[in-house]
Amino acid sequence: MIGHCFEFHQPATLDDACALLARFGDDASVLGGGTMLVPSMSANLAQPVHLIGLAALGLNEVALDDTHLHIGAMTTYARLLASPLVATHAPLLAAMTAQVTGGASILNQGTLGGAASFANPSSDAPGCLAAMETIFELSSSRGVRHVAACDFFVDAFCTALRADEILTGIRVPRDATLVACEYQKYKASASSWPIVTVACSLHRGEQVSVRLAVGAAGRRPAYRRFVIEEATLRAPDAFIEQAAMSALDLVGVGWSDELADGRYRCAILPGVVKRHLRSVLTGTKS
Repeated sequence: MIGHCFEFHQPATLDDACALLARFGDDASVLGGGTMLVPSMSANLAQPVHLIGLAALGLNEVALDDTHLHIGAMTTYARLLASPLVATHAPLLAAMTAQVTGGASILNQGTLGGAASFANPSSDAPGCLAAMETIFELSSSRGVRHVAACDFFVDAFCTALRADEILTGIRVPRDATLVACEYQKYKASASSWPIVTVACSLHRGEQVSVRLAVGAAGRRPAYRRFVIEEATLRAPDAFIEQAAMSALDLVGVGWSDELADGRYRCAILPGVVKRHLRSVLTGTKS
């Protein structure tokens, strides 16, 4: 049970929520789905004086415009899984969501925005969001600013969110050049958080490019976009080797926690990256 007193606020508008956060500052925490914050409060790891709920703000919509798929920060994993727009315009996100573990409570309460804001290195969302080159919408009493995924994830459990900002939405660029994509999490057991995640995609437009993001291996997602020649698709071995070593360099010192030691994560990283790059580039599963 939660062992300290706090005041709960349920603002009816985003402006009200931002005003409350600006007023209470570090004494306040923002409550989304609550799947991480509430257990932390129960364990006395988080003791906010004020709790600002976002449930009444309508931040759970998925919508499409000419340039982006817009996903509200309060959109649950279950809602993402059920969305035809996500399946069609963000298949990498759909693949990631399908592998989220934790049962019905996580699927129906856990939110994409909450997972991104928490920025646990050993989680599914950061690497996937980096691979899709998403843009984060951050709102405050001062206005709205947009931050690219590569700049949003700063460090372990640390993002570009300022103290008075709320993550209100995530924008996924519409991409007609997408040819193929894969997401896979590697985990210690069926219900475990990931030890390493791999998200990769092949794009054919004016140039042929490959996007690769590795999550859970380091303190923040490791992402790189490669431009390749068409001939590389017919003989991809050298590129796959290069890309795997590049990902390992970007990760740097591996992330260690109760799930796995950082050295182990880095040891398995090249092999799993090669497996999924080969699958995306050649259509051959291994």
